[in-house]
Amino acid sequence: MKRFIGILISLLLLASFSSTYAMANATGKTSDKNIITATEDPVILKNDVLQNRDSVNYTELRHIVLKGTNEQIGKALGEIARENYNVSLYSYDDPIYANAHLIYMQENNPAFYERVKGVAEAYNISLNSTDLDLSALFYDMGSLGCSMVYFPPSVTSNGHAMVCRNIDYYTSPWEVIYGKTNASSQPGAFSRNYVLELYPDEGYSSLVIGTADLMSLVIHGFNSEGLAIEQQTDLYGAKATTFNVPGGMSSGISILGATRMILDTCKSIDEAKIALLNNRIYFGPTGYHFMIYDKYGNSTIAEFSPTNGSVSFIDASNSIRVMTNHPESLSPKVDSIIKHYNITSPYDTFMRYKTLTNIISNHKGMFTPQDMVDTLSSVNAGVTNNSMDIRTEINLLLDFTTSTVSARVYLRDGPKDPVIGGPTNIFSKFFNFTLEKDLGRTTEDEAAFAKARELGYTDRSTTIEYI
Repeated sequence: MKRFIGILISLLLLASFSSTYAMANATGKTSDKNIITATEDPVILKNDVLQNRDSVNYTELRHIVLKGTNEQIGKALGEIARENYNVSLYSYDDPIYANAHLIYMQENNPAFYERVKGVAEAYNISLNSTDLDLSALFYDMGSLGCSMVYFPPSVTSNGHAMVCRNIDYYTSPWEVIYGKTNASSQPGAFSRNYVLELYPDEGYSSLVIGTADLMSLVIHGFNSEGLAIEQQTDLYGAKATTFNVPGGMSSGISILGATRMILDTCKSIDEAKIALLNNRIYFGPTGYHFMIYDKYGNSTIAEFSPTNGSVSFIDASNSIRVMTNHPESLSPKVDSIIKHYNITSPYDTFMRYKTLTNIISNHKGMFTPQDMVDTLSSVNAGVTNNSMDIRTEINLLLDFTTSTVSARVYLRDGPKDPVIGGPTNIFSKFFNFTLEKDLGRTTEDEAAFAKARELGYTDRSTTIEYI
C-alpha cells in the first residue's frame, strides 16, 4: 500500500504527529520571479503579491483573479501552483480510489470536475490513467482555529450584513509541527495566504480567502448568489483516526473541501444544507463546523455528530452569532464549563466565546465597522503551546451587502499584551477586495477580458477607509 499523509488539523488539539506521503515526480518552480500574468495567460486577470514575507514580516498575501471556463480556471490554478508554490501532487493508495473520486466529482460537482481536468493539463497528466489526486493543490499545510461574529443588518450602523473574523495558526513550519525536526528553513504554516476570485463562464462566481490549497481549502468565502460560509475547528465534532487529504483512500467530499462545494453549487442556506446532507462527507482527526449565512440576516451553524457523522443545523434570523471552537450546543453552558474546569487561559475557546458575547451584550447602539474590528481584537492570539507560537494570521471584515471583504495579515510580534501575557500582533494595512458580479455574467472572449481590466483590476486592492 502506498504511503499517505496524515494532516494535523486542530489548532487547539495540541498534538503533533509524523507521517509519510507519496508525491508525484512532477514539481513546479519555486521562485516568484516568474509570476504568471495576464500577458501570458488571459484567464489570469491578476496574480499579485500584495504583502511580501521576509525576515521581518511573517505573512505573504497574494491576490489572484481568474476568469474563463472552469477547465481554464483549473489549468490556471495548476500553473500558479507549480510556478509560485512549488506544489507536488499526492498519490492515492490505489488507482481505483482516483477513479472513484473522479466519478464522484463528475456526478456531484461538475464545475469542480472541470477544474480538475484543467489541473491535469497543467501538470501534463492523463486524467483517466493516474493515481494522483488532482483535486488538491496543497502547500505549507497546517492547522485551523478561529473566532468570528456575524452581525445581521438590523444591528449595524450602515444597515449591512457584516462579519468580522480572526484566523489563528501556529507560526512554526509544518515539519516542526509534525515533530520531524526542531528547526526548519521552510515557510511557517499558513504564512502564504491568498485572496482568490473566480469568474467561471458556468456556475457561480466567488471570492474566498484561503491557504495551504489552491483548489478546495476555503477558510472564508462568499459567492455571487449572496451565500457565504466560514469554516472553523470544532474540538468536539466528528473526526477520524487518519486524514487522507490529499490522496490516500478517500472519495466523496472532504470536510475541508465542503466549503468550496457549497460556494460552487449553492445559492441559499437551504441548498447548502441539502448539499451537506446529500454528499458523502469524510473527516480527519479534528472536527469542523461551519457558519453559513446570507446578507438578509439569516444564518445557520452546521455541526457534525462525533458518534455517527450526521449533520445538524442551528438556525437564527436577525441575531448576532458568535462562533469559536466548540459546538453551539455547549454555548449556553460556557460559564459552568469555565468554572467546573477552572479555565483561566484567555485564549481557550470558551473564554474567547465569553469575551466576545460580553462585549456584544454590553455594547450600546448600532455596531460600526470599527466596533466590529475592536471586538475581535479582544481575542487576538498571542500564546505559545508546546514551544510553538500561535498568532492571529488574518483579521478580516466582510461587508456582505457590498460584496467587499477587507483583510489584514500578521507581520510580527509587538509589545506584551497585559491580558493574555503574550505579545500583541502587528498587522499589515487592510486591503479591500470586491466580487464583481458582472464579470461572472459576460461571455468568454478577449473583449470581456479587456473590459475586466477597464473595471479596475490593475488597482482594486486599497486600504480600507474606516480603519
